[in-house]
Amino acid sequence: MNRQERRKQKKLDKAAGKPSPQTRARLTAGVTAFRDGRFDEAETAFRKVLDDHPREVEALHLLGLIEYQTGRIDEAADHLVAASMVDGENPAIHANLAAVLNLCGRGAEAEAASRHLLSLTPDNAEAHNNLAVALELQGRIEDAEVASRRAVELDGKYLEAHINLGNLCFRKGALAEAADYYRAAAEIDPTNPMPPGNLGIVLRRLGDLPGAEEACRRAVRLRPDYPEGFNALGNALAARGDLTGAQEAFQQAITLRDGYLEARANLAAALFKQGDLAAAEAAYRDAVARFDGFAGAWSGLGMVLLAKGDTTEAESAFRRAVEAHETLGDAWVNLAAAGALTEDDETRLDGLLADAPENDQTAQIHFAQAAARDRRGDHAAAWDAACRGNAMRRRLLIAAGQGFDADAFEGHIGQIIETVLPDGSGETLGALGDERPVLIVGMPRAGTTLVEQIISSHPDGAGAGEPDMLATLLPGYPGALADLAADRADELAADYLKRLTAGRDAKRVVDKTPFNAFHLGLVHTLLPGARVVWCRRDAADTALSCFFTNFARGHVWSTDMGDIARVQTVMDRAMAHWQGALGLPILEVQYETLIADQEGQSRRLFEFLGLDWDPVCLDFHQAGGAVLTASNWQVRKPLYKGAVGRAKVYAAYHS
Repeated sequence: MNRQERRKQKKLDKAAGKPSPQTRARLTAGVTAFRDGRFDEAETAFRKVLDDHPREVEALHLLGLIEYQTGRIDEAADHLVAASMVDGENPAIHANLAAVLNLCGRGAEAEAASRHLLSLTPDNAEAHNNLAVALELQGRIEDAEVASRRAVELDGKYLEAHINLGNLCFRKGALAEAADYYRAAAEIDPTNPMPPGNLGIVLRRLGDLPGAEEACRRAVRLRPDYPEGFNALGNALAARGDLTGAQEAFQQAITLRDGYLEARANLAAALFKQGDLAAAEAAYRDAVARFDGFAGAWSGLGMVLLAKGDTTEAESAFRRAVEAHETLGDAWVNLAAAGALTEDDETRLDGLLADAPENDQTAQIHFAQAAARDRRGDHAAAWDAACRGNAMRRRLLIAAGQGFDADAFEGHIGQIIETVLPDGSGETLGALGDERPVLIVGMPRAGTTLVEQIISSHPDGAGAGEPDMLATLLPGYPGALADLAADRADELAADYLKRLTAGRDAKRVVDKTPFNAFHLGLVHTLLPGARVVWCRRDAADTALSCFFTNFARGHVWSTDMGDIARVQTVMDRAMAHWQGALGLPILEVQYETLIADQEGQSRRLFEFLGLDWDPVCLDFHQAGGAVLTASNWQVRKPLYKGAVGRAKVYAAYHS
């Protein structure tokens, strides 16, 4: 056969789909190079094979895998799609195709590939897992969960399936179940940092802050270049009140990944909580400059601007947040609190709620509607919106393992009262004698934020918000208090003071965690120099205000008027006990009296704190201290009497 005949035969073979001997040799060489990990060499061989024989399925398949391994996901998907069209019976091709399509965000196509694979191999755990991911991409969470559970059922050692199922449980609010799957994943592969990192996130949401910190530290020990792990660690430390440690963790996450916008926003939030408003504003502005559609950063910037007293710019930032993410509930809540929602906004929110999923953001939108309707005097509609928001919030918290058992709560506080200084005796162990701590306690919405802001406006005062450190400072409290050694007491006191005063150079620093009211026996033991301010308010007004508030953390009791009343009763019982049993100075501040006589009550407050009177405190609403709670808009205004007696107009709806 001469050269012309050979060329003619080669064209005929190619047209007939038959590879030439040279192509087959290149394919063999490419496969060998691929198996040896020589991807550049293998890719060159496969591309030459495809130039000669475009439908050579093995070259298409393996070239797609090489592109996947080297980060060229879209190209990988194209070659794997082509391979699947040539060979519809090869399970490996369709499994790889589904996985890569999921990475590309092409959920519908990934679903088709997964279902085709299941038609070939119905009990293929990988196919069920890929199907779950594809369905989640399409927002079909319940179907995704079914597929994911089937994957775990088929293969109890399938790491990715356990992680994915944990993620799905987390997404729907089943936090305790999510934690179980992450723990199982960690047992399957103890060297993988993702399970402990995810577990840390869940434990933080469940309120197990020491466990959350340990899980996150385990993740970054396993992989010191794991930015997600450092971000999760930062959130856990921030929740524990260790804002300096949180900033260091967030900064490490950013160092590892410069474009990690979530970590940048979290760093800004930590700076904000530490009272460094200038640095927090700069960090948020940096985040939105990098991505102007970052709704969470716009909302955070709004909070900083609000804390600075720039309410106009704050409102503008919250508007930018809802433009970027229409269902961002916390931004709508702030706009409603500012009185900035128009009738068009309310109509828009009605539309959002019509088909909204049951999640935290939707619950917040209900609370925004309640605030808007309350402001314009439509009390029936406001009450209805608040009931809807609370019912949804209660279901979400219960599903997350954060239900409220009023009987158990009463029993626990009763144990504290009976155990800690029942007769007024008790040793003071803390030797530090530091007079800086001021603990503002009482029911949420009873004026705690107002009193904190008055103190913070004094040149020698500073506020730390609600660090909620005492609740976890001594594991086993109250029983563990009896066995607490003096040196350990000093260690705990020093740790608390370090976190409380970090970045705050003041004679008095406020911890306004309301439920520290139940830990004053520990304060008496560790911090004998502390002062306690007990904020009180009309019980009906307090209860209504709690019911209309979507608290940032837990407080499932606030979703039911009956539970609110029981918590109020227990709070009063505990404070009556401490007043008789402790050596700590306790000052009662009545909200209504403070509203009626601001200067007189403020002078009384500063005399109690051992600070000289300063008239600047009468203009507390113009101070620049950070306000971190649901009362942020109110304390940016002069005192007003509109909230006194507010509950009367709603009495008929819940009596």
